[in-house]
Amino acid sequence: MSIEVDVYKKIRYLHEHEGKSQRDIAKLLGISRNTVKKYCEGSLVPWERQGISGRQRYVVTDEVMEFIKTCLATD
Repeated sequence: MSIEVDVYKKIRYLHEHEGKSQRDIAKLLGISRNTVKKYCEGSLVPWERQGISGRQRYVVTDEVMEFIKTCLATD
């Protein structure tokens, strides 16, 4: 789960400055304790990308490349 930066800041503030437990923060903000744990530990930040999208790149075969060259040559 990815959260907004303002929620991240609230989690960190409540944990570090007010000494709230992860369970209390989760109840207060209405989010999962696991999510609160990740952000309290600082292992994740919401503004970093979390990997790839899963899309595969298009593959241009030799046949397709030859077709494109032929089309360009005839114009």
